Amino acid sequence: MLYRHTLAVALALLFFLYCPTSAANSHAACGGDDGDTCSDSSSSTEKNKCLQPSEFQYRVASFFGDEGEYVLPLLRGTVDNVISTEDAEELVDLLPLSEFVESSGYETDNKDRAQYTAPVAYAGVGLKELSTSNEERYTKLLDIREKIRSATESSLNLCAGSLKIDYTTIAQKTEGGAHRAHADNCVHYYDDSTKTAVCDPSRQHPYPKRVAASILYLNNPTDGNFKGGEFYFANRTNFGEVEDSGLVTVASGKMIYFTSGVENLHGALPVERDSLSGQDYLPRRLAIAMWYVFDQSLEEFVPSFHASAAASEEEAKSSLGGLKPRRVHDSNDPNAPKELFTLPIPDRIDSTSFLQSVGEYLVSQKNKPLVGSWTISQYGEDALHVLFKDHSAMFSLEFGVALDKATSHAKASVVAERHTDGSSAASLQYMLQESVLLHGLLDYFSQVMLDDSSDEAENEYLGQEIEKARDTLPARRA
Repeated sequence: MLYRHTLAVALALLFFLYCPTSAANSHAACGGDDGDTCSDSSSSTEKNKCLQPSEFQYRVASFFGDEGEYVLPLLRGTVDNVISTEDAEELVDLLPLSEFVESSGYETDNKDRAQYTAPVAYAGVGLKELSTSNEERYTKLLDIREKIRSATESSLNLCAGSLKIDYTTIAQKTEGGAHRAHADNCVHYYDDSTKTAVCDPSRQHPYPKRVAASILYLNNPTDGNFKGGEFYFANRTNFGEVEDSGLVTVASGKMIYFTSGVENLHGALPVERDSLSGQDYLPRRLAIAMWYVFDQSLEEFVPSFHASAAASEEEAKSSLGGLKPRRVHDSNDPNAPKELFTLPIPDRIDSTSFLQSVGEYLVSQKNKPLVGSWTISQYGEDALHVLFKDHSAMFSLEFGVALDKATSHAKASVVAERHTDGSSAASLQYMLQESVLLHGLLDYFSQVMLDDSSDEAENEYLGQEIEKARDTLPARRA
């Protein structure tokens, strides 16, 4: 008993010595189950020693010991005014609704291990998309990105340069947008014997090396015509309910930081329209979300700005009769997709209508082999994204791309590409199910493209191209 009391005093002293603060910003530590969490406060505590990654990981592991309640405030918190209101407003003004792409959610388990896949009304835009238009916006984002990284690193009391950014996205939640409680580096479930959330070792998470994350609010509810949407920390012992004081109100410039494991289960409440505002525009809750690793080999690739590429694409499109030129990927980009196949679209088939019919076919297959296996979304006006449930990879279909060598039968094509995060390979399960789905899709292409009324030469040409596409898939048709 005396040992436990002494250890508790020692940990409390460590908290006093090492609790991270910001000299310029209001800082709040988010505590444990005692309810003293996430209330704004100021601290003048001096940090005597920064932590190396191994020391930090030891600190995180100590949460799962007897004195976890004393450690938790060191693993999460909030910082106000990481960026000014003016900087946030300028960035928001440069982010039109049309640039955001529907995003998938976070896979997690509830009490009975029912799968949760995607929130509604959630979209995002990343560095790759933002690097091709509006240099002012892109430069501003990169500057803010580093401020967030540095503030997160300092707040977690890590030595300068320790945290590497794994991924950056500007997240947009509109009406209904929410996230259920989840961890960022493992798939969790609630253990029936301990009544506590734990990582499930039998299920692979796509990003097991993530160590921390941060969320920076970009707009206030009044500016975004919404209410709700608050970030929250979930209690590990009550099946993901919001902690008593774990709710973080939305305020422009406020940052939430936290470690990535089940010690910091977190989510976001639904965004609702502010019916009392008198405004009729779409509610938008905007935030910059960032995830961190220690492994430099996993650091996010930051593309250089290349607006000229976008401009030249428009010129090329004009010269190709409205068709798009084949996209050229940066050879230095580890996230560059792998081409699977290019299939000609006969001149008699309209690419836009074809995209819609293919989208309908894929939606009909989304629950194979299991419910929620695939999430299908449209990307812009001429592409479909098809994400597998384990999030290890996805494939895209881009329609209306000019053939390198136009034929008498076709000038446009559909290009299929596989995408991963660049740091890990697609799972074996993904590769198998991708093949199954794409073989079925190629069967559908045969039905649509091979027309009895067409000439025999065209059907023979298209049939050969479909068989060539099959040969690129990792598994043969069953």
